[in-house]
Amino acid sequence: MVDQSKGLSAISYLSYYFAPFIFSLIVFFVTKEPFVKHHAKRAFISHLIPIIFGIIFAIVFIISAFSVESSIYGELYVGDIFTGTFLITLVLFIIATVIIGIWNLIQAIKVLR
Repeated sequence: MVDQSKGLSAISYLSYYFAPFIFSLIVFFVTKEPFVKHHAKRAFISHLIPIIFGIIFAIVFIISAFSVESSIYGELYVGDIFTGTFLITLVLFIIATVIIGIWNLIQAIKVLR
């Protein structure tokens, strides 16, 4: 039974790569073991972070898409500010997604030990 608990906990973390937040949420509600529930909850929260960043990124993308203006004389327009914000948000989104993916992999390995 201990191996099944460890396996389910590890798969909850690894589901970041194939079924983000859905699998860990199902495991959290189906299992009765506190060990598995704890890790499923942690995995679920770590899977939500990129989704929240993705929503913020989408909002910034939509705002910047509708606010692009050309600046002939090098003046600063609102579109330029949002374009810079868009690029910063994109970089933060990519960095957060990669870091959280690595973190989930490390947690899965730790659980299996």
